[in-house]
Amino acid sequence: MVIGIKGKWIIAHDGEKPRLLRDGVVIVEGKKITHVGKTYNGKVDKWIDAKTHVVSPGFIATHIHGASAPKDKSFIDDVGARHFYMSSLGENLTALGKSIKPEDFHVFAKYSMAELLKSGCTTMVEIGMVGTLGPETTVKYIDEMGMRAVEGCNIEDGSWTRNQKANLYTEWLGIEHGMKLLDEAEKFVKKYDGAADGRIIAAMYPSTVDKVSAELQKAVREKANQLKCPVSIHAAQWVVEFQNMIRMYAKTPIEFLHETGLLGPDLIIGHGWAIAGHPLLAYPPEGEGDLKLLAESGATVSHDPLVFVKRGNKMHSHSQYLEAGVNLGIGCDTSPQDMLNEMRMASYTSKLADWSCFSGSAAEIHSSATLGGARAIGRKDLGRITPGATADIAIINMETLNNVPCRDPVKALVNSATREDVTHVMVDGKLVIENGELLVIDEAKLVSQVQKTTQAIWDRIPENHYLGQHSDVVSPQSYEPWDPDQ
Repeated sequence: MVIGIKGKWIIAHDGEKPRLLRDGVVIVEGKKITHVGKTYNGKVDKWIDAKTHVVSPGFIATHIHGASAPKDKSFIDDVGARHFYMSSLGENLTALGKSIKPEDFHVFAKYSMAELLKSGCTTMVEIGMVGTLGPETTVKYIDEMGMRAVEGCNIEDGSWTRNQKANLYTEWLGIEHGMKLLDEAEKFVKKYDGAADGRIIAAMYPSTVDKVSAELQKAVREKANQLKCPVSIHAAQWVVEFQNMIRMYAKTPIEFLHETGLLGPDLIIGHGWAIAGHPLLAYPPEGEGDLKLLAESGATVSHDPLVFVKRGNKMHSHSQYLEAGVNLGIGCDTSPQDMLNEMRMASYTSKLADWSCFSGSAAEIHSSATLGGARAIGRKDLGRITPGATADIAIINMETLNNVPCRDPVKALVNSATREDVTHVMVDGKLVIENGELLVIDEAKLVSQVQKTTQAIWDRIPENHYLGQHSDVVSPQSYEPWDPDQ
């Protein structure tokens, strides 16, 4: 089938860099883009009239927790653990996680993909679904939802434990434990890479830099080189981790990844903001420090701003990482899983970090959400609209109450657009959203399921909180309940 798109603006790629094509057409045949230009005279089976729209490459979310993130919404807002530097890790999120039942993960996984698609996201680097749903169900759901996904198994030989109220540290489980998980990860890569009609990109996920020993990191590096698959790890993600890495190894998280050899062009680092020189850490860099190591390695940092903005923190800064030569992608980590929102936060936090209106420009942010993500997963055919590229496309209406007046659609995307403005999303040349409607799932039914599921989780909080606290104590309501008749 040949699909033609007539767009007011097309964020195209000229072979070297993104360019803005006004009043152009994009032709899709099967899974590929075959023509980008001002006109087209060939046969077209279906035209999409995007006369007030911008046609963009589909966004690539480089860090997602699809099976669990929806539980965060409205629960971790305005709360955090002061003794963990405002983070909810090891505290509120622990009780929340323990309150989930196995069937809840299934609802959340589908909801997460629906959220992402509605924001123009076509590819996700997803962490956690394989462990909670099992490999076959994970692949089945991704296939049904029509997404492209980088998926893999969790690998670690340590776990977090705590004593004395606020002493969080790593308890080592033994290298044998980690090697068994590495074997399972290898089996997943060999069996499922290319599944879902080629939309599954199999990967390996060593969990966090402080829960994966040097020996296991080296083993993961050797296996990744053999399998030629992407790798993702949480690292430089919070103050406690950074401090513990200094205590354990006298090295920053990035320095430790460099020492083990895991740092490389196939590695995606979830978060990566806690580096030497960050003002929250009071730990100076040596020379050009962690940024130089990241840039020289070719590794990608997934900038996931919203979850840290909620904690009163930010990366310093998106533009500085790019200027140092670091490849950046953009991810979500928490709910709402909305790439348009994350792009906006990435831009604004960069401006705040640098005290500069020029920092975190719309072009930088859009490129990170498209080309940066494509580089992260080793796919030169994604993140761009050009002949020969895979047809992963988002179409966003620029003549809505949100976006008018619009003279620069890239700036409008980053600064103004919302999910309600996304009218069409195409993955692998197939429409999964048309005229704003999800074609792959009943949206109203899904919304109802998520509300009921999450309410039950909140009700189970007292059974799983280490102090037995109710959800309204752990995460207080913004206003006190009131019954005027009593």
